[in-house]
Amino acid sequence: MVTERRTSVPWSSWAKGLLAVSILVITGVAVSLTVTEQSIYVSVEDAISGKYGDGSNIQVHGTITDLKVNDCLLVDGNYTIKVDISSLVLPDTFAEDKGATFTGIIRVVDGEFILEAEKVQMGCPSKYEPAEE
Repeated sequence: MVTERRTSVPWSSWAKGLLAVSILVITGVAVSLTVTEQSIYVSVEDAISGKYGDGSNIQVHGTITDLKVNDCLLVDGNYTIKVDISSLVLPDTFAEDKGATFTGIIRVVDGEFILEAEKVQMGCPSKYEPAEE
């Protein structure tokens, strides 16, 4: 009976551990680079309170008013914030007096808080609203 001899030395335990740690680190870096920054959901009152500094990524819900070509106002109760919608492709349901949630970057321009909208999600479609008589 002929016995085969192993020609290569098996990996030591520290080499296997180093390989496992390296794979975990590379995976973590890849995940962190591909995940986008999460926006914080806040009320209009909080958005204009100054809690969130210039450049903060936030999400705000309210009612659309004073609609213009490049901007509108978002109202929630007694609080209002100007929303820059110039970079958005607006959905067909986008209109005044409709509920909407805007995601974007808060900016402070001449002491006024402006939300540079990157995304808009309209409220429930009209089929869920009560029928007019």
